[in-house]
Amino acid sequence: MKARKFFVLSGEHPELGRDEVAAIAKAYDPRSQFESEHRLLLANTSASLEKIVRRASFVRAAGEVAGTFESIPDGSFPIPRPHTFACKAVNLSSNPVDTRALEREAGALFAKRWNSKVALSNPNLVLYLIITDTARYLGYSPPMAVPPRPNKPYKHPHELSWKLARCMVNLSGVMEGQTLCDPFCGTGTILLEGESMGIGSVGIDLDMRMCRISERNMARNSYEPRIINSSFDYVRKIEERIDAVVTDLPYGTASRSSHPPKKLLRDLLLVVPSKKRLVLVYKKGLGIEDLDWSKKYEIFRHKSLTRVVVVR
Repeated sequence: MKARKFFVLSGEHPELGRDEVAAIAKAYDPRSQFESEHRLLLANTSASLEKIVRRASFVRAAGEVAGTFESIPDGSFPIPRPHTFACKAVNLSSNPVDTRALEREAGALFAKRWNSKVALSNPNLVLYLIITDTARYLGYSPPMAVPPRPNKPYKHPHELSWKLARCMVNLSGVMEGQTLCDPFCGTGTILLEGESMGIGSVGIDLDMRMCRISERNMARNSYEPRIINSSFDYVRKIEERIDAVVTDLPYGTASRSSHPPKKLLRDLLLVVPSKKRLVLVYKKGLGIEDLDWSKKYEIFRHKSLTRVVVVR
């Protein structure tokens, strides 16, 4: 059964966050439909809310949409009665809103209607009052467990952030029980994020030292370390065993390849079968901006580094 769900995105990368949530939802329900306004994404989908939230990198709050209201919700919305609850107002509009006052008024109204207690710590239900420039939405959400982060004791100073790596895995549309491949796996950041979501992974790296680091990071989390010391064209040998390729294109001192980045990428595109989803990130300014992609995002880090995430 489809239910209308809401996702309040973090302010980091709203476009990337919207497409990440949409990709996760469509992996479970290809008929999912979406509408968005600024940092609010509304989804008509049968995909599990908890599964989406557990996977998504850039979601600040999420739940079921009960309806819309004008000033203060009147308490007649079809929301399961909780023993304890909390109210949280989120202003996404361009106008100032006294969110504290809104929370107090709505909390008093629902406490009286339900004969329930307001609890700021560990409530059975959270009511969300979300204000945009076009509407006011009332949503609700039961508490959802935050999945534990993978332990990554061995790192590299120029590796991807876990959030971006996790987002890239989600943009690939790969699901639990399927397998992704990172042909430039480095310290294994992408592999760890995939495994933490129940997705199998195969890592490839030309640098034996990086292969050993990936193996240690995987083993520390009790994940099976399927790491291959080879060039990226090893993908051809395992293409029937993988469902997507997700990778960070090496450059500069991080690359042991003698090929310039443009040739490296073009050769990778020849190796990865067109039927496999490909998500990769590279440093802007490597001379490969002219290639066509179905999706493209720029992630500014600092004045000398902008990362570009692309999806094929």
